[in-house]
Amino acid sequence: MPRTGPGEEGFAPPGAFRGPLLVTGRTRPTGRTRPTGLICLALTLTGLAGAVWAAHGRGPGAAESAATLLPALAGLYLAWEGFRADRAEASEDRGLAECADRLAVTVRNQWEAEASLRRLYDPHPLPVSWVPAGPDLTEDWPRLRAIAEDWPGGPPADPRGWAEGPGGLAGTGADIADVLLRRTPTRRLVVLGAPGSGKTMLMVRLLLAVVASREPGGAVPVLFPLASWNPAAQSLPAWLAQQLTRDYAGLRGPAPASMGRMNRAEALLEHRLVLPFLDGLDELPPGARAVALDAVGRALPPGQAVVVSSRVDEYRQALRPPAGVPARLAGAAGIELLPQTAADTAAHLCRDAGGGRGEAARWEPVLTRLGPGTPVGRALATPLMVFLARTVYNPRPGEYPAGLPDPAELCDEERLPTGAAVERHLFDAFVPALYRHRPGEDGRWSPERAERALVHLAGHLEHTLGGTPDLAWWQLHAAVSRRAHRAFLAATAAFTAGLGALSAGPTVGAGAGLAAGLLGWRTGGSPRRLPAVAFQWSGAGFALGLAWALGFGLFLVLAARTGPVPGLVAALLLGPATGVWLGRGVVLLAGRETRSPDLALAVGPAALLRRDRRVFGRLLAEFAFGYGLVPALALPELAGGAGTDPAAMAAALLLVPAFGLCGAFAYASWGHFALARCHLATRRRLPRDLMAFLEDAHRRGVLRQAGAVYQFRHIDLQHHLADR
Repeated sequence: MPRTGPGEEGFAPPGAFRGPLLVTGRTRPTGRTRPTGLICLALTLTGLAGAVWAAHGRGPGAAESAATLLPALAGLYLAWEGFRADRAEASEDRGLAECADRLAVTVRNQWEAEASLRRLYDPHPLPVSWVPAGPDLTEDWPRLRAIAEDWPGGPPADPRGWAEGPGGLAGTGADIADVLLRRTPTRRLVVLGAPGSGKTMLMVRLLLAVVASREPGGAVPVLFPLASWNPAAQSLPAWLAQQLTRDYAGLRGPAPASMGRMNRAEALLEHRLVLPFLDGLDELPPGARAVALDAVGRALPPGQAVVVSSRVDEYRQALRPPAGVPARLAGAAGIELLPQTAADTAAHLCRDAGGGRGEAARWEPVLTRLGPGTPVGRALATPLMVFLARTVYNPRPGEYPAGLPDPAELCDEERLPTGAAVERHLFDAFVPALYRHRPGEDGRWSPERAERALVHLAGHLEHTLGGTPDLAWWQLHAAVSRRAHRAFLAATAAFTAGLGALSAGPTVGAGAGLAAGLLGWRTGGSPRRLPAVAFQWSGAGFALGLAWALGFGLFLVLAARTGPVPGLVAALLLGPATGVWLGRGVVLLAGRETRSPDLALAVGPAALLRRDRRVFGRLLAEFAFGYGLVPALALPELAGGAGTDPAAMAAALLLVPAFGLCGAFAYASWGHFALARCHLATRRRLPRDLMAFLEDAHRRGVLRQAGAVYQFRHIDLQHHLADR
């Protein structure tokens, strides 16, 4: 169970929500309305007819009783239906509340682990302070209070805890939770700061604080990196639901029946059981920021809390774009992070060095130059650069300072004349520092090899995928020419299928090879958008598979030049045998998780890869049987006596890998990933065991994990490596 603390108004269980429940713009399905109305009408007419009959055929007393009681049947039925509906709705709300509680456990575990890997609290949190954002960036405070008071059902926070004005939002460290939950009337907050000022780390601290204080059944804060959103092509609710189902497999399962065709992610969003933390508005393309800000404002119903982070200048440009109507996040207060003070930076670097006078003495040349008047002082004014500096120059357990670079080199103003030059130097030294050999480590990847791989991956994100921060293994195929995938599958399928069908004659062999080659070419050019994680039964998929299998059987027997009657009989026998198996495989088009709805664990990249690989194996077997083995056994017989030839039988079995590979590549992502990984490893761009390398990079701190994908620790690190 999640940790709980004092309840907060506005994070109440279902049933206590105030205002409209809709965030996706859809209304709750009312599929029972029509049958209930028809039954009510029938009972009303029956009651009236019975009353009329009793009035004419019975005594006055019976007639009066019937006229009074029979028409009331409809009202009694409506009362019973209302009672049942209330109980069903309460049961569904409890189910969604339990789903939210499991999601809260997952989110807490996920970000506590990330905070540990990012050394957020090691050796102690780097002090972060903030002041109110400028008045040109947020709502006027009286107007903000009026907005909260005018929301349906009243404000989401207790007015007694509201700040008297923007100045009341200033604070440091753990105050951030109080700023959002109590001091801000609308619970809509914009976190602004310079590059590397610690916005994301502050968002993580805020998320963990909100999770710890939520009541059972309350809204769950979830961090959403905005860089992968295209606001012009996808609405905010649809994108949020997509991110939730990608990162938390259990949310792909169906919602309660009365909510229609929603999955659990959509249902949680519909009931405001997800508190979105939208991180990195500045990471969107310049032309999309104003559109995104407007889309966020329009998607949020009154009373919906939200947190948005951005760099200051980029947020100001989003509010007032060069072209178009100015945008604004209605009801949002704002804070702006302050630069690190020289005293805080000095204390943090010395304590991380070991705390002893000898270890801290290495930093003396740097400490005397901290402040805005020197290049090194300007560079070390942000938490990001302080983290890079301590990673590069401070020893880790088992290391000795004598073998490390000297931090005094940061003070060489001839080589590093500006703050930007110091920052580039720290970025250049960061990856080699993470991969330098330490006692007890196997040193599987040398600094040079690791840096080459990370540079290629950063370039893949920047130049191939348009600057997204999400490093998804199932998108690695985009780093290889699509023609390479198509050519490989087309050639493999055409050669094996053509050779396998050659026993039935050159014409049949050429036709089978051409058909398989076209199938492989199409499969190679259409990889899945998301991985497949499990099978789900679908009547439509089964019917489609059966129809294709029947048509394929007809093609085979007609191509074998049998008579019409034997050909039709053979096709009817071959088609269903193939369709029964293929129909179970075609349903992988949905790619939904139905067997593992447990939300206690997030689906990480490695776990998602293992699931997709299992699906790939099952698809390989089923397509090989349906489109390979059955035709391979039937084809020699249909060719007229060739079935007794062992060589012909062996050649016909080549149909198995031909069609098995095509089917598996079409409906799972692992095949495309494996092909791209081998191609890039052969060209020495990436390690052969890529997933182990990514997991190790995550453990070392160069990558962070966001649900099912990896990201570089900071977007500026990604940009720097991509430009090399």
